[in-house]
Amino acid sequence: MVETIHPADIESELERIWDSLQGTNKMRACLFNLIIYAKKCQRVGYLNQIAQKVIEKFPSRIIFITYDDTCSSHDLKTSVSVMTADEGEYEIACDLIEVEVCKKDHPRVPFVILPHILPDLPIYLVHADDPTYENPVAEALEHLADRIIFDSEAASNLPSFSKAVLSHDQRCGADIADLNWARTEGWRQLFANVFKSPEELEKIRQTRQIKLTYNHAQETDYICHTNIQSIYFQAWVAVQLGWTFKSVDTKENTLTFHYESEFGAVESKIMPGALDAVPPGRILSVEVKTHQDLRYQFMRKQECPHHVMIEKSSPQLCSLPTNFVLDKDVSGQSLVKEICHKGTSMHYTKVLTFLSEIENACLCNE
Repeated sequence: MVETIHPADIESELERIWDSLQGTNKMRACLFNLIIYAKKCQRVGYLNQIAQKVIEKFPSRIIFITYDDTCSSHDLKTSVSVMTADEGEYEIACDLIEVEVCKKDHPRVPFVILPHILPDLPIYLVHADDPTYENPVAEALEHLADRIIFDSEAASNLPSFSKAVLSHDQRCGADIADLNWARTEGWRQLFANVFKSPEELEKIRQTRQIKLTYNHAQETDYICHTNIQSIYFQAWVAVQLGWTFKSVDTKENTLTFHYESEFGAVESKIMPGALDAVPPGRILSVEVKTHQDLRYQFMRKQECPHHVMIEKSSPQLCSLPTNFVLDKDVSGQSLVKEICHKGTSMHYTKVLTFLSEIENACLCNE
């Protein structure tokens, strides 16, 4: 953090900073309030990168709150600065208000930030903490927000996380979203395009096995539950096709979901893979096999990872491969997507409902 100031001096210090920037090429801009709330840990640097990516697309007033529940002293630190987007003839700059707080002063946080939320502008809250734990401060912040963006990477138990998010949705009335759900959007669009026609839809309804691989090669301190995006994706497929969940098991780093469809048993396998050119947790490939011996293979290209090669084959035919282009995997892009979207995705809440009903399984890898 930069120089610490008293909370009462936040606005006057911001004005002083902007007065000192008069005559420069910096232009003050703000479309909404962005509150980022997280426990103090290694992920704070990652969340800073996300905030930087957001203001490059959408200038906003950023209020960055970190709390330390291991510190029992009365300690609340605030500071202000200016965060700039990419340089140009007219450089866009945004207010950044940082709050660091220890356990005893944690309840003061909503009262400290409330005077500094710009009125008549939307409030987006990035809830980067685990919502399964009771947290009155987080709940108070949620009631301020128009849209709550959760980070399932913070979840230690995915079914419990799903229950908590659904509970927040009913209690707060704000739109909800999830960073890992946003990261699967390209693959969901890919499947929606490939299986759009009634003929192709009927073929995937006869699935007997799905195999997904995800990037486990670049696990970091801020992304270690690398299988969540794959769990979301296969759950979305299962929900959309109306499969009935039977059980889930783990064996030799492979997570296997067992379903029943109108055509018989369906097995969905999630396995770790490696591709250094994409961020950890991203889906690398999906293979679909049907009861009619059709095989669909969707695989990222090694030399151009945001391109997916699509192959379709059977014992009688082999179609020419086609390509699908995913958005490039850029840090912060998932939050930008969720800010662009309106409302709460019904597909997302259906997936959460499905996952919340799985008992005695945490699902997240460690």
